Amino acid sequence: MRTSGVRITVVSVVTAALALSATACGGSEQKKSACDKLQQTIGNVSKTGMTQINNPSALAETYSSGAQQMREQGKDSGDDDVEKAANEAASAMDSLGQQMKALGSGGTPQMPDTAPLTTAGVHLKAACGG
Repeated sequence: MRTSGVRITVVSVVTAALALSATACGGSEQKKSACDKLQQTIGNVSKTGMTQINNPSALAETYSSGAQQMREQGKDSGDDDVEKAANEAASAMDSLGQQMKALGSGGTPQMPDTAPLTTAGVHLKAACGG
């Protein structure tokens, strides 16, 4: 698989795995607000990532920045389950970012392991009441 094909696939997986994960937020206003912000961050990372397919360094930075925002939003939720799930999703996103960075440095194109991101998305959806 070509390098750009791998990046397109990864961005698509991020979108699919997390895009709907923080919907249907329930609970306190603080938790609902954090889940809404998490959903917005996930959407923004996916949208921005689609414009950076040909720039793996920028894509890696987008994932890293999004992961940091997700950690803060999870912490702000006041809910241990949301915070744990947001941290899990952020770590998975950071890992994909590092893989994209390595790929941009001339690494051998290979499909990254997206299972942790998919699992994190499921956990985030459950934590937000979805």
